[in-house]
Amino acid sequence: MTTEDILEQIKKQFSETIEEAVSKMVIPDVVSWIEKNFIIPETRKDPKLKGRIRLMEYQKDVLREALSTDEKGNYKYSIILWSDIKKSAKSTIAAAVNLYRAHYTEWGEFYIVANDLKQADSRVNFYLRRAIQLNPKIANKYARLGYRTTAPSGSFLEAIPIDPAGEAGSNADMITFSELWGANEDAKQQMWAEMTLSPTKHGKSFRWIESYAGFSEESELLYSLYDLGVKRGKLLWPDKLYEVTNGAPAPLELYVNREAGMLCMWNTKPRCPWQTKEYYASEQQILSPSQFDRIHRNQWVTSTETFVPMEWWFACAHPGEEWPKIDKTRQPMVIALDAAVSDDTFGMWMGHRHPTKMEVMTEYVRRWKPVQGHKIDFQGTAEKPGPEFELRRLLKEYNVVEVAYDPYQLHDMASRLKVEGLAWFREFSQGADRLTADSQFRALIRERRFWHHGEEDFTEHIQNANAKVDIEDRRLRIVKRMEKLKIDLAVAASMGSAEILRLNL
Repeated sequence: MTTEDILEQIKKQFSETIEEAVSKMVIPDVVSWIEKNFIIPETRKDPKLKGRIRLMEYQKDVLREALSTDEKGNYKYSIILWSDIKKSAKSTIAAAVNLYRAHYTEWGEFYIVANDLKQADSRVNFYLRRAIQLNPKIANKYARLGYRTTAPSGSFLEAIPIDPAGEAGSNADMITFSELWGANEDAKQQMWAEMTLSPTKHGKSFRWIESYAGFSEESELLYSLYDLGVKRGKLLWPDKLYEVTNGAPAPLELYVNREAGMLCMWNTKPRCPWQTKEYYASEQQILSPSQFDRIHRNQWVTSTETFVPMEWWFACAHPGEEWPKIDKTRQPMVIALDAAVSDDTFGMWMGHRHPTKMEVMTEYVRRWKPVQGHKIDFQGTAEKPGPEFELRRLLKEYNVVEVAYDPYQLHDMASRLKVEGLAWFREFSQGADRLTADSQFRALIRERRFWHHGEEDFTEHIQNANAKVDIEDRRLRIVKRMEKLKIDLAVAASMGSAEILRLNL
């Protein structure tokens, strides 16, 4: 028996009781209900709050405006965009509104959509389930089956996957879209189109979007809503000031577009007491400037930025006298190779771990450029060695424990040398492995845990590199700042550093 069958039986048996109960309910103010009934673990040890949530003043005012009604009792807004900086309880508030509305809506449908089912269920849906479980007054009145929670009013709340065809024709009372900044694929944008509000519930339903800013060239759906709400909207309370953490009170960036039936909060300032200077100082150490601005200042950024500030790179250059002495026949080394198409360069990097620190040291770095119109001569001569000639020399003279390589162009050479037993050759995935390596390489440079001699070619390739942030998991990839520029040595160093740390040499 499906969930729908079970609910239909419940409706037939108890619909009169539920309808009577709901009709007798006096619907309280949204803020009062949330602060009384929505329980969070963070305040359970507070003798005054006992688990109850306490909203900031700006959140209270926006909530009341978002759920305000006209003289006919219809909601004023059909689209509410709640965009706030990270750690401002966006998902928690969305969960609280869902629970509040479901509690007082007879046989309603409440859907929670995110970039995937796991995200939808692990954020908004999880927070509302947790609030129910932590509240003994209502816990036994709700039933859960899979991703669906059924309220005593007969309404259900459900996390759903991105499946435009499967969700067409819904009759929702509230649709929540979580972290819409990541909805950059066709299926996700189609899902937005399919999950539209039913005309039969006009004035009684709305779409709620909670997200911080995205990437201007990729987060098209969210940006279109930003344009509709902020750029084409009107500031609602320009003269009303709200507290700003570690700053002077300032108006709230709350906009209304009456024609679109839209309320849009696009807050860019920290306004919660836990958003301290110390917290942001720590975050600035681990995030790139654009990532910090997007997440913690709710600002639109491009997904591509400079890989590292050059002052970071120059700070990693060490004079010769600082380099510890090593035995090249005993010190474990990793070589990394990167090459692209025939008219591009070939990059070779060799390094090892610092003898006493978790730091990576550059032992050797070199690039090869083809003569215009020709391919790189992989063999070369002793006087003018090509990449393969030089690689064989290094494998003979140093204790190389691994050669990591991009298999796209180097499979043939690596396979031949591996068969000869010259070294262990490992294909380095240019997908997930590269994202991890490039993010880690950037951290090594930022923390001054990467050593180099200031080699001209190496520095040029680092300077040519941009970082493109992956939309899905927020890691970054080294990319060319311009198509004609070369970055092979940066990529090779990234791969080699990752293997040195992975192997813990």
